[in-house]
Amino acid sequence: MKKALSLLVAAVFVIGWSATSFAGKNFYAAGNIGMAWFDNATTSQVEGDEDTTIEYSFDSGIALTGAFGCDFGSTRLEAELGYQSNDVSSLTWDDPDYKGPFTEDASGDVSLTTFMLNGYYDIVPMDDSGVEIFLTAGVGAAFVHFDEVGPGWDDGSFYPDYTSTFSETTWAYQLGAGVAIPVGDGVMVDARYRYFDSADISSRNDDEVTDDDPMNLSIDSHSALIGLRYNF
Repeated sequence: MKKALSLLVAAVFVIGWSATSFAGKNFYAAGNIGMAWFDNATTSQVEGDEDTTIEYSFDSGIALTGAFGCDFGSTRLEAELGYQSNDVSSLTWDDPDYKGPFTEDASGDVSLTTFMLNGYYDIVPMDDSGVEIFLTAGVGAAFVHFDEVGPGWDDGSFYPDYTSTFSETTWAYQLGAGVAIPVGDGVMVDARYRYFDSADISSRNDDEVTDDDPMNLSIDSHSALIGLRYNF
């Protein structure tokens, strides 16, 4: 599945780069805001024979993006800076030594800061409305930050030794689709769905909740975004 998605990303970029021979290039700036949902993230141990796992569940969160790009007509290329943050709602800890799994309310949040290079294919209907339907794919880097993520307790407190705070940078890709509607001279409102997925990251190796073992996990999310695009 991921191989097929990677090929789709590559295809979009081939189309985009070939568009540099088109006439009528226009630059634009865009910004989006919306809601984001992380899929549950399940860890696996980096080394050893243990089968300890932790599954993180998340509340919905906010997503923000800003981009600068070039419009070649039916294709576009852009550089995008993004941010997303979600609170952790629960943690399921399965350790063979403790006859798990155990599910607890959780504290802390996970955030993503991303830099992506995106390609777009715009489908313009035959009428004169100016409405565009678009497909997009992108690749880039993601800075993932866990901030005091761990089991929460009924009184709202937590044990510092059982929380994870760490940061990792990894590769990521995203896919999306949406519609853009003209609302003024050079201004368009766009609404889109985006799927995001990162390569594996590893937690720190001094975390009590994982018995001081580093754990691998990947972060993927779904976003519903609305924003503005201004063509210079």
